[in-house]
Amino acid sequence: MSKAGEIPYTWEQIEMQIKEAISCQASILETFGPWCEGRLVADYLGLSEEQFRDAFVEDVTEFDIRRHQLYDIVRRAYDYAYQLDGARTDMASEWQDVDGLLQGFPQTDAAGQPSPFCTLNDFPLRRMLETFFARFGLFDSDRQELIDYRPTIRELALLANMTVPAVRTSLSKEGFKLDKVQASSRGNREEASFRLNTEDARLWLSRRRGFIPQSAGDGLEGRQPLIDQLLADRAVAFPDVLARILDLKTMDAQQVARENSIDEEWLSGLIAGEAVNLDLEALRQLARALDVSEAEFVSIGVRHLLRAQS
Repeated sequence: MSKAGEIPYTWEQIEMQIKEAISCQASILETFGPWCEGRLVADYLGLSEEQFRDAFVEDVTEFDIRRHQLYDIVRRAYDYAYQLDGARTDMASEWQDVDGLLQGFPQTDAAGQPSPFCTLNDFPLRRMLETFFARFGLFDSDRQELIDYRPTIRELALLANMTVPAVRTSLSKEGFKLDKVQASSRGNREEASFRLNTEDARLWLSRRRGFIPQSAGDGLEGRQPLIDQLLADRAVAFPDVLARILDLKTMDAQQVARENSIDEEWLSGLIAGEAVNLDLEALRQLARALDVSEAEFVSIGVRHLLRAQS
């Protein structure tokens, strides 16, 4: 997994949310389902009638969430959403399942208390599943001929680990234009009526340091297109390009400097945007250390330093 971007929720947090979601569904079965002396709910939770007898769902604290299909779907979605080791790219079935969960799983328990799928509370489980849905739609659905996916502002915020207002500001400042489309029933209707086209969304995300790069199934090679985009994107300042490449390659700047005979203070200043000396040989060594196009990298580095010193 890349160091670029942080995973906002631990798997332990998500497991707790799965348990709460199952409990909410059980309470609905208990209150509104057929009268069968608790056998239906006991079967649903995987408990014996003796274990469940004389207890209400809210009193049951121990049951095996792994026996539920929900657990397996969420586990695979979590790995893919945050590009963890073992994440797969053939997730079309899970993508459709998650769409159903986001739209159809109970949003409250029988007493009206919100479940982790509630759209009004923005719980971690729902946010993670929406992140998975947006990532797969944006990066892998076209490979499987599903749709040409265009993310909403909220989905961009989830993928980039940013707030919605910050995304709005960034898109406006960088000149990205949103398209108004028919509102979706999933999530916030107003947000869902404005989407960014696929190519622009991928480009915008490539500039965000909070974005965990797409690498499932192909390791560091999967990040090369993002690096190529950064080197070709003249709207991104060279220090930001350099810092982002280091992040994408999970490389430490000081270690790179030490191992390649580059002055550590010079490199730190370069990343910080300071007007450091124009050291052509150091730029060439840095390009080789990062395994990027020497001509492209050095040329934009020189342009940046000449402007900084003028």
